Order: sequence, then structure tokens, then C-alpha cells
Amino acid sequence: MRKVFPILLIGCLSMFFAEVFSGASQSWFINGWGILITFPLYLCHVLFFLWIALKFKKTSLYQLYLLGVIFALYESWITKVLWAGYINSAGPGIGAIFGIAIPEFLILVFFWHPIMSFILPILVFEVLTKKAIIKHKPILKKTRKKTILIILFLFLVSTFIANGNNFDIISSNLSVVGTLLLISGLYYMSRKTDIKLFEFNKRSFTIVFIYLFILYVGTFFLLLPERIPHTIAPYISIIIFYIVIIYLILKSKTVGTKLININKDQYSSRDLITFAFVIILALNIANIWPSISHVLLIVTYYALVIIGTIIFIVTIWKNLKKAILQKYKK
Repeated sequence: MRKVFPILLIGCLSMFFAEVFSGASQSWFINGWGILITFPLYLCHVLFFLWIALKFKKTSLYQLYLLGVIFALYESWITKVLWAGYINSAGPGIGAIFGIAIPEFLILVFFWHPIMSFILPILVFEVLTKKAIIKHKPILKKTRKKTILIILFLFLVSTFIANGNNFDIISSNLSVVGTLLLISGLYYMSRKTDIKLFEFNKRSFTIVFIYLFILYVGTFFLLLPERIPHTIAPYISIIIFYIVIIYLILKSKTVGTKLININKDQYSSRDLITFAFVIILALNIANIWPSISHVLLIVTYYALVIIGTIIFIVTIWKNLKKAILQKYKK
């Protein structure tokens, strides 16, 4: 039972940043689909890729980012968004290249899932438990500039939440506050743990793997079957991405899983409480002026498309640069 609450906590954090922040899930904790399908999907993806990171000591931010890119590719097999565009849309936002939906692929694979669904829940879990992997110390260092950027991001992303809840102030607040209360309760039960708890034994990992395999196969054929591609190009594009990213992860150096205690220089649970109040305030402001919020949403969306693409390119370049330098030294 000791592991149950931390497991549920990191799953709720992934749901919060990925689904609630995007506005895709409204009050998921009182919704059958949210509890039985969406939550287990995010929970098991986080557990699966975090286990890999810890087991093989690939825990640097850029390694977690690459694992998060693989995480994001579920959007092709399960929701088919990376092929057919967002659910309820007529098709890809601005068309497709080699069978891949643009800009959906760029924002989901290069930014949203790697950072919001995977990296951010891990970092926040570390802050809450006051122990972090040593490689994460720089990103958790508290600075005025970083705090301002976080607050700005929260105000901008609040437009996603408001829009996803159709600018219904009650629904929006219920989604955010309800999830925050769940996180608070689970945090209270998970204080005496740390991120290494997720380095499960092989049996537990196998169970998660089997669940994901059944989920991928089952939803591919049963969920929105009309969105399944009938040409080979989309499949080839996605499979090539898997191969390239897995190759980069395997070639990257192991960095270890040593933990350090978070000190006063790093962000704390008190800072997280402040950010929670900020997102609630921003959300209510966003609901008051829907027309302004909608404009900000569009600008933010395409800004994240560009930012995500830059992050991906820089990550790949740094990875390849290190590999070339190592080969040259030999």
C-alpha cells in the first residue's frame, strides 16, 4: 500500500498538466471515461517510461525529453490525432506532410507530451517529496526570471483550460480545483517517499507493458476506426520516429539516479501552492473575457508549436554533437 499513493500522485500530476491544462478533460475525476481510460493511460505511460529512465540511468532532462517524445506517439495509435487531426475536427489543422498532421504533431510530440505529460510531473513530484535526481538540480533552482516565466505561462495556458470548458466558469474551476485537491490529498499520503520508488521490479513493469500493449491494440481498432490511415506513409513516418528516438536514447550516456535533498535555493511546495493560486486566478480572468482569451490561445498555441520544434532540434543537435565528438576523440 505504501506505493499506491505515490503512484496515484504522479498519475494525477500527469493528468493535471496534460489533460486539465490543455482543456481536453473536464472534471475527469467524476467522469467514467476519465477515470477508467484517460487516467490509466497517462499513469501507465509515466510509469513505463520513468521505469526505463531509472532502470537504465537515462535521467537527464534531454533523455527524459526523448522518452517523452516516444510517450507522445501514443496519439497516433490510440487517438489517431497525429494522422487525422484533433478529435471532432475535419482533419489536420494546416494539412499533412508524409501522412503526419501539422501542427498537431509538432505541438504534441515536440512540446506538450514530453514536457507537460512527462517531465513536469516528474519535477513537481521531486519538489513535493523534497528529493530530486542530482541532474535536475539546475532546472529546479529558483530564480526571479524563471518564476516570472512560469507565471506568464500559467496565465497563457489558462486560456486553454477556459476554452476546453467552453468558458464555463464553474466547469473550469471544478476541473482545476478538483484535481488540485486530489493532488493535495495524495501528496499528504506520499511525503515519505522519493522518485526511486518507481524503479519497479520486472513483474510490475511487465504488467504495465501488457496493459499498454492491450490498450494500443484495442483502441487502435475500436476507437475511432474511421480515422485509421489507409495509406502506408503515416505508418512509415511514425515508425521512423520511433527508430531514430530509440537509437538516440540508447547512444546517450548513462547519468545515474543519485538523489539530493532539495534546499532553499530550489522551488518548494510553498512555491507550488503559489502557482496553484495563480492558475486559479488566471483561469477566472480568462473566463471573463472569452474573445481576448481566444486570441491569446491561438497565439500561445502556435508559439508552443515553434518552441517545441526548437527544443526538439536543439536536443537532437546536442545529442548528435556529443556522439560526433566522442567518435572524433577515439
